[in-house]
Amino acid sequence: MNQRSLGKAREASAPRPGAARALASLGVALALCGSAHAQAASGIERLVTSDAARALASDDAVTRGEAALVVAIGGARRHQAEILALASDPAPAARRRALLALGLMATPAAVQRLEEELRTVEGREGLDGVFAAYALGLVPVDQAGTSVARTLTLFRRGSWKRQRDVLLALLLAMGTQPERTELGALRLLREEDANRDELVRTALLELLLPVDHSLQQRDLERLLRRGAAGERRAVVRHVAHRPADANDPWTATLLRLADRDRDADVRRLALLGLARRRHLPALAVAARALRSDDAAERTQAVESMLAIGGASMRGVLEAHLLDERDLLRLGALLEGFRAPPSERLLARAAAIGGDSGAPPATRVAAAELIARADPDRAAPMLRDQFRRLDDKDLLHRVARALHRVEGEPTELSRLMDLPAALDQHVDRWQALLAAGHAQARRHVLAVLQDREADVQDRRHALVAWRKAMVLALPDKAPEALRDAMR
Repeated sequence: MNQRSLGKAREASAPRPGAARALASLGVALALCGSAHAQAASGIERLVTSDAARALASDDAVTRGEAALVVAIGGARRHQAEILALASDPAPAARRRALLALGLMATPAAVQRLEEELRTVEGREGLDGVFAAYALGLVPVDQAGTSVARTLTLFRRGSWKRQRDVLLALLLAMGTQPERTELGALRLLREEDANRDELVRTALLELLLPVDHSLQQRDLERLLRRGAAGERRAVVRHVAHRPADANDPWTATLLRLADRDRDADVRRLALLGLARRRHLPALAVAARALRSDDAAERTQAVESMLAIGGASMRGVLEAHLLDERDLLRLGALLEGFRAPPSERLLARAAAIGGDSGAPPATRVAAAELIARADPDRAAPMLRDQFRRLDDKDLLHRVARALHRVEGEPTELSRLMDLPAALDQHVDRWQALLAAGHAQARRHVLAVLQDREADVQDRRHALVAWRKAMVLALPDKAPEALRDAMR
C-alpha cells in the first residue's frame, strides 16, 4: 500500500479504502479466531496464490517474476504454461525468477525445461544457468527422475572455472532434498583431478556422505587430518548426526576433536555427537567449552551438559549463568538452557530482557527463556523487543516466540511504527509472516486485492510473501544467485 493512504489510516493494521473493501469482501470465512486459525490461514494462502496469478502478466519484470514464484507452489499446474513462457521472458529479472519457479513447480514439463537450459556448455556458464541449476536441485528426488544425474555428468566437459557457479548452485540446492540417488555422478565429479575448488568439493562430500557406503572410517579420518576446513566440518557433522549407537568406533575421535581441535565449528559438532551418545566423559569437555570465545560452542556446551547429565546438571549450570557477568557471553549460555529455570534465573532473565543497554542477542535469549517458563510474563517483553530490534535473525526469533506465547496475535500497530508499509519494515514483515501472524498475512492479501495499489506496492507484497512463505535463499546459496534476486 502507498504511504499516503496508510498515513491517513493512522492504524498499522488498517489498509486504505480499496484494500479495506477487498478485506471486507472476504467476510467471516477469513476471521482468524479460536479453532478457525489454521483453516483461515490456509484460506489466505490460497487467496494470495490466486491474486498473485493475476500479476503474472504485470508490466513490471520483477513483479511477474515474483508472482511466478508465489504461484509455483499452490497453482503450478493451472498456470504451468504461463510460468514456462516466463522462463523465456526477455527481461532477466522475470526470466530468472521464473526459472527458479520451475524447480518449485517440479512438474515433468518444468524439469524438462530446466534440463534443457543446462544441456549446453554456454547454458552452464551463465547467470541464467545458476538459476536453472538451483531450481533443478530443488526438485524432490522422486520427481526429478534421472534429470539431475544426467546434468551432473555434463560438468566434466568444458571449463571447471567457468561452470563453477552453476555446478555449485545445483549441488547446494540438491542438499535441501534428502536421499539423493545420483551416487555415481557425484563420485565421478569428486574424483575429477581438475576439481580443486574447496566449496564444490565440500558440497559434493556433503551429498556423498549419507549415500556412499564405500566411505569407511579410515577414509573419513584421513579427511579430518588433511581435508579443507569445509570438508572436515562436513565429516564431523555427518558423524554427529548418525544414530548414536553407530558411533561407538568414533567416540575417541569425537572426544579428541571436541576438546582440542582448532576449529570451533568442529569442536561444537563433535560435542553434539557426544551428547547424542550421552557419553559421560564428555561432561568435562562441555564444562570447559562454557568458556569458549565462540558463541555457538557455548550454546552447545550448555545443551550437551543437560543432555548428558540430565537434572543433575541443572543446578550447576544455573549457578554458572547467575555468576556470569559478561552479558555478551551470557546470551549464548541462556540460549542453550532448555531446563525449567528457577525463580532466581527467571528474575535475572527478566532484568536483562528489559534492559535496553544489554546486547540484543542476550536480551532475546533471556526473553525466550522466560517464554518457555512463563508465557504471560514474556509477551510484553517480546513485543517491546520486536519494536526496537533491527537484526533480521533476532526479529525472526522474537516473532516465533511471540507467536507461541500469544492466544491472539498482537495488533500490527503495537509491533511497528506507522506507516506500516511493506517497503519500510521489510525484515519485520517477513518475520511476522514467517511466524504465522494472521493480521500480517491479511495485510499482504489486502494489498494484492487492492485494485488501486500501484506497481511498487504489489511488488513489495509479493517479495515479502515469497521470502517468508515460499523461498528465502539461504546464506549458503551462491552469491551470484542472491545478488541477482536483490
